[in-house]
Amino acid sequence: MLAAIAIAGQGASGGFGWLPHWFAFDVIWKLAAGVAMGWLVGRLLGYLTFRMPERGRIARTGDGLAALGFTCIAYGATELVHGYGFVAVFVAALTLRSVERKSEFHGELHDFGEQIERLLMMVLLVCFGSILAEGSLLSNADWRIAAVAVLVLAVVRPLAAWASLVGCRLPRAEKVIVSIFGIRGLGSIYYLAYASGKAKFDNVETVWATVFLIILLSVVMHGATVTPVMRWIDRRRGLDPLKSTVTSS
Repeated sequence: MLAAIAIAGQGASGGFGWLPHWFAFDVIWKLAAGVAMGWLVGRLLGYLTFRMPERGRIARTGDGLAALGFTCIAYGATELVHGYGFVAVFVAALTLRSVERKSEFHGELHDFGEQIERLLMMVLLVCFGSILAEGSLLSNADWRIAAVAVLVLAVVRPLAAWASLVGCRLPRAEKVIVSIFGIRGLGSIYYLAYASGKAKFDNVETVWATVFLIILLSVVMHGATVTPVMRWIDRRRGLDPLKSTVTSS
């Protein structure tokens, strides 16, 4: 995404003048800053949560809402030094976990984070549906956009997901399922909105239509197939599909 912004910033001049700054700042510095700040914030939060005197420990509160605060601190502090906030949040979570692995407070943080994720996902899907219902965005879609969407869902995403699972100990059948399902792609809306705000792209409406069609097809695919597929996995594992479905819902 940042490479595309840098290329667009060159305008009609072309060439590779964008490459040194992009590689030095957007790749090297931002990744290094994200990892370093994530580790520092994770260590600091780990001390405040598990290591400081008992009465002052965050873990003592048992409040899962702290997960939201941890996320904002790691993300905001890293953005202040122009690093990747998303990378920092991930590294901070791993570092926080490594400080104390046996605390039940990790469960509280996980449960709250999962609930917030579901709530935000619901809000995003409602907004996504309202945009589609208005109709003007998908009016730009034609057979070429549909072909790209199918190619992404049937080939590009499964191959990328499969490559990311190299070294994972899941059975082959489950790796295939994970690769095919992938993610819905709602994060693409953020990245495209960010890029559109940073640079001017020709025919950006076509890109928006492509992204929304991919997400729409992905949501439909998830909704129609996830339950029978999960039941099939549970039967392979020797679990009770009914109990597993009730628990997961």
